[in-house]
Amino acid sequence: MTSQPQTETETTGLSETTLNLIALGAAIGSNAERAFRAHHSRLEELGVSKDDMIEAVNMALRVKGDPHSQIMALAQTTLVGESAGGCCGGACACEEAGGQKGDCGDDCDCH
Repeated sequence: MTSQPQTETETTGLSETTLNLIALGAAIGSNAERAFRAHHSRLEELGVSKDDMIEAVNMALRVKGDPHSQIMALAQTTLVGESAGGCCGGACACEEAGGQKGDCGDDCDCH
């Protein structure tokens, strides 16, 4: 699949808001702080709600967390077996911080 470069007069069919929400999520996925700040500022200028921005960020975190969840599951089954508690038999980060298993959102499947 090849893509031709777009000229300034061509449009993608996506709104500026949508493109900036996508870019906000991509900034999360790539740990690009400067890009996150730039797209956040642009979205504020466009009047996009914080809830919509949070939804884009949460989607990016779910996508980004998938490989983490998969490798943690592999480590757990390989090193300690299916029936072991916690993440690889240890405590979750949220437990170490005084919370309950699964509350910290670290996607380690500790429940």
